Amino acid sequence: MSLSIDPKEFAKTAVISNNTQGATSDEKAMEALELYLSAYRLAEKYERLSTTHNTQETSEILQILKDNDTKM
Repeated sequence: MSLSIDPKEFAKTAVISNNTQGATSDEKAMEALELYLSAYRLAEKYERLSTTHNTQETSEILQILKDNDTKM
């Protein structure tokens, strides 16, 4: 069975654990915002897939996410 991930908490943790490289405060904020939104969307996709494919393992759901990402 797959794990459950709270998109808000995942995105918040991703931003906290990542040092931004921007030179100005605005650049750093933009990088943090982009990371937060990307992490949030990814966690939402994961949650959606884990709900609709409830018999799959976490590794299988992550593979589906990777496969979908390469198709885009």
